[in-house]
Amino acid sequence: MASTPSQPYGTVVSENGVNVREFPSTDSSVVARLPHGSTVGLRCKVHAQNIDGNDIWYLLRDRPGWVTARFVDNTGNVPLCGDVTNGGDTG
Repeated sequence: MASTPSQPYGTVVSENGVNVREFPSTDSSVVARLPHGSTVGLRCKVHAQNIDGNDIWYLLRDRPGWVTARFVDNTGNVPLCGDVTNGGDTG
């Protein structure tokens, strides 16, 4: 099993896993899928499409893409992203 990434990171809690999307919306293309129990580094978060009462989406740190916080529990402090329109770049 892969080692736990440095904080902040997320753990997929959905039994069905979670889709990684190009942008923080279910209308966006699926670019990958993370299985239940996997961990992934989180770069930052935004308020975007509401999924079952949760409007937080995380930009992944180690690969391009976004996941909904509805199906990912975070560990550590995830900062807000600076600019979603260019992929969440903060600088």
